[in-house]
Amino acid sequence: MAVDFTEKSKRYQAMDEIIASGRRLKWSQIVSELGEKYNIKSSKSSFFRDIEEMEVKYQAPIDTDFKTRGYFYTDPDYRLPRFYTDENAAKAAKLIKTLMDMVKDNPLYKEAQEVFQSLSTETQDLSIENIRINKKPDNDRIIFVGAPNKDIPAETWRLIDKGLQENRVITFDYQSLTDTKPSNRRVQPWQLIYDNGNWNLHAFDILKKGKRRYTLSEMKNIQLTDESFTLPKDYDFRKMTRGSFGCMCHDYFLDFKIHLHGYAARYAKNRIWGENQTITPDEKNPGPDGDGIILSFRSNQLFSIRRWTWQWADEAFPIAPKELVDDWLERREKVKKIEL
Repeated sequence: MAVDFTEKSKRYQAMDEIIASGRRLKWSQIVSELGEKYNIKSSKSSFFRDIEEMEVKYQAPIDTDFKTRGYFYTDPDYRLPRFYTDENAAKAAKLIKTLMDMVKDNPLYKEAQEVFQSLSTETQDLSIENIRINKKPDNDRIIFVGAPNKDIPAETWRLIDKGLQENRVITFDYQSLTDTKPSNRRVQPWQLIYDNGNWNLHAFDILKKGKRRYTLSEMKNIQLTDESFTLPKDYDFRKMTRGSFGCMCHDYFLDFKIHLHGYAARYAKNRIWGENQTITPDEKNPGPDGDGIILSFRSNQLFSIRRWTWQWADEAFPIAPKELVDDWLERREKVKKIEL
């Protein structure tokens, strides 16, 4: 399964196939076959530049026959890996590898390995660990950072993955932040969600008859049952809410209005926070620099919006709904009582 990135990569792939065929063709014969068989234009000068780059950049073991002057691989098993025959593709592979490190040791990582393998030739091993990237400074100019991911036992991944793949009910012990002690849960596993450094299971709680999210690292004594279920059409968490507040949401929607100024206002203008979003100048409270705005939107993520509003300190305060305003005022009173 080949992946085409640029005209250069197409030419490299064709040259690789010709050289690996073992026919030991001369440069003029290879250039001729590139045009006739692959519809790729080349010349003597570009051919020798390509050969040099294949040897230097991709360590292709190319040599010429002493008698015929034909080209061949000194290692008969070598094939140019198809995933990084182009420098841009190499950078892309580096980024993907870095991103995939965030899901290492779980079933998603294994599936990614299989995808990488499918993008290589049959005789060239190209798993994520075996991606070879030239050590250049620009390879580390784009990185992915985030909250540290708590270790999750391999058995947890195995059982949840099996439950997802086979639509089977799972049971486990779980203690949420509001519970005083663990209790047994019986759920239909619907979807895995990565949010702010944590993996969460989006599921339907059979006993409570409602949609719930569970942090994988807090799930204990997981059991896979023989009970199967039919995945509903509306299972996707992304269809349940629109916004930027993570995976916490409620069954009801509220209309939010939040005053922002300073850096908070500039930050908020660049994202979608909920449905029917509008941003208007706050003429009543313009803020110290006159840049105050009112951010309005509809969302079902009250719990997360409470924390988000409060984190901006003096650059934000809620206008609506009442639930958000009351929470903000209560927090403010508690802070006033703190003795430093």
